[in-house]
Amino acid sequence: TEGTRGGRQIAPMLRLMTSDLVLDEPDDFDVGDLPALARLVYWGGLLGSRVLLSSATLPPAMVQGLFDAYRSGREAFQRNRGTPGLPVRICCAWFDEHGRDAGDHGDTDTFMQQHRQWVQQRIGKLSQEEARRLAYLAPLPASSPADDHTALAAAVVAEHAFALHRKHYTLDGQSGKRVSFGLVRMANIDPLIDVTRSLASLQPPPGHRLHLCCYHARHPLLVRSRIERELDRLLDRRGPPEHVFRDPGLRAALDLHPEADHLFMVLATPVAEVGRDHDYDWAIVEPSSMRSIIQLAGRVRRHRDGPRIEPNICLLQTNLRSLRKGIGCATYCRPGFEDAPGFLLESHDLADVLTPEQCTVIDARPRIAERPDLRPRENLVDLEHERLRASLLGDSHGRVAPVHDWWTTRAHLSGELQRISPFRYDPRGRVRHAFLLDEDTGKVRFTRLETDGGETDVGNLLRREALDRHPCVSLWGATEYVTAVEQLAEERDMDPETCARRYGILDLPGDQDVWEYDAPLGLRRRR
Repeated sequence: TEGTRGGRQIAPMLRLMTSDLVLDEPDDFDVGDLPALARLVYWGGLLGSRVLLSSATLPPAMVQGLFDAYRSGREAFQRNRGTPGLPVRICCAWFDEHGRDAGDHGDTDTFMQQHRQWVQQRIGKLSQEEARRLAYLAPLPASSPADDHTALAAAVVAEHAFALHRKHYTLDGQSGKRVSFGLVRMANIDPLIDVTRSLASLQPPPGHRLHLCCYHARHPLLVRSRIERELDRLLDRRGPPEHVFRDPGLRAALDLHPEADHLFMVLATPVAEVGRDHDYDWAIVEPSSMRSIIQLAGRVRRHRDGPRIEPNICLLQTNLRSLRKGIGCATYCRPGFEDAPGFLLESHDLADVLTPEQCTVIDARPRIAERPDLRPRENLVDLEHERLRASLLGDSHGRVAPVHDWWTTRAHLSGELQRISPFRYDPRGRVRHAFLLDEDTGKVRFTRLETDGGETDVGNLLRREALDRHPCVSLWGATEYVTAVEQLAEERDMDPETCARRYGILDLPGDQDVWEYDAPLGLRRRR
């Protein structure tokens, strides 16, 4: 649906014509990607495919907008491939862990009526379930724009991490040591790296050891894959509690260090929110949206049942961008929903913009149903619903062009909408880089891979000063790049230089030329 020239869309179109379309977690797409998502669903209806939306957190505006898109396509399919004169009746079905429902619908009103009934039944079931994820708010200290906000945030993260560890650890029966796995979610990569550096230099409480893993998209592909493989193995918490202590890597870390308390902390960007089947004991969240809070909460006690009495999720009351920009600026954006004119909260303190019900027991209820009277300037959840409703269905203020108007104009067939609302558009552009090995010297070259197949050495990659680590702080997860390349090359019987060219790649913003690199922490922009 994004092709405009060269015929590259023909093979995918034929594939869609003969297949069902499954969209996993479609509500996790950025708001700017919704036009492209709706175009794809429209084409699913146009070509006679069945479409499955797989998510536990679908907002009502998205359900309605995608149904309208599919119905428009299906009407064209019916005129050309169906029985002439018959009305369009779309078979719709709803499934969850509690039951299923189905109905045929030819208009939006009856479809949404059944959807709302289904949602109310699901909300009733969720309200009866045991609370596995309880949250509390943690204020960041008052500061001025000139302060080092990442250092302030690191101190707050450390304070609450050790407190959460003391309430949610697992006892190692062999050594008697207390171990917990925690996730610290931050909105952006550069502050994440800075907070990790600050945490590494802090002194843990007596008898505690802190193990840090920095996980984001600015590691070379090979290193990121190694990190994910390690997390996949350690954070599979199915089975008895002692199962995790059979891991050789964890066993070696516990045997090497004498401390009685071990915190394994993963500091991650939104890459940890979806698509990773990980089970953490606790989490600390820098907020961007209610959507991200709910998705992140799904990584806490993901594999284990049993209610929680003590909170296991700490929500920072605001984000670092709010501390830097101050009052009156959009701060829940990139990522977030304050990304268009007219969508701005009056406060960015979660204590002001979330109700106690929304920020205590974290589940899908705020996401799948709207409150009767939306107050988008006063409530973060209402802002998200209003932003989606304006984008997909239109609103009375005319702030965003609604997607549903596009089907009647058929403008999507001209290529114009693909031009003005491309999928995953980044105004900065993305440029592929690679860490290549010089076959003569064995040294690493940081290289920009040009679109014409050429290569340009990037000479302004700066090595950060050595990470200042407290003796009771360790690093885990990431491996040295050259070591990882050599190991993988041996496993796959490849030349190391060829292996680096294939697996040492990463995509970086095109508006940045100077980068700083630290192997355990990855790439960050030069200040």
